[in-house]
Amino acid sequence: MYNTKTATTNNEEFSSNYMPVGINSGVVLKEVNCNKTPQGRDFLEIVFENENGQTATMTEWKNEKNQWIKTDEDLQKRDNTQFGRICQVIDCYYPSRPDAELSTFVEMINWVKSMLDPMIATKKKLRLKVNYDKKGYTRVSQLGIFVEDEAIKDSQIKLFKNDLMEKPVIADKEDDDPLNVPPTVTPETANENSGASDLPF
Repeated sequence: MYNTKTATTNNEEFSSNYMPVGINSGVVLKEVNCNKTPQGRDFLEIVFENENGQTATMTEWKNEKNQWIKTDEDLQKRDNTQFGRICQVIDCYYPSRPDAELSTFVEMINWVKSMLDPMIATKKKLRLKVNYDKKGYTRVSQLGIFVEDEAIKDSQIKLFKNDLMEKPVIADKEDDDPLNVPPTVTPETANENSGASDLPF
């Protein structure tokens, strides 16, 4: 029911729980989690928080061979790139990067957690680059230098053309479109022939 006497207007600005895209200052490390999906896949989650309580998450998954990662050499390159990204966060807290040789993904993420957990209490201020992923969710950027100590005067963080700074528009998927039928079926007979053979004889 609609009533002019009870109609309301909200003049407050919308406040998101997620950190805005761009280069954010005054960011702190909030938590580091080693998690496992219901399917048993391990992943690392590093959560950052700004002064308004808004968060941005960095998630890292185990690299595996696929159509883009075909050889052991390709897999090692991906692992090196991934560990380099993660070490950017560690570098914000340690004057020189600690030595570590880790054999498995689980060993690596547990080591990262052990290095970063004690740093949460320091509340050290960081600069953090946040962008959109392809689905329109905000996340910590994976391109170039994305995090640094806020005390650094000449920031090394750059916005690249592949950093999505505008939310992508995702078209609705229309499954029940009567015009999206095989050429041998007309919209009028689309429901009549369901389950029948599409053969023309």
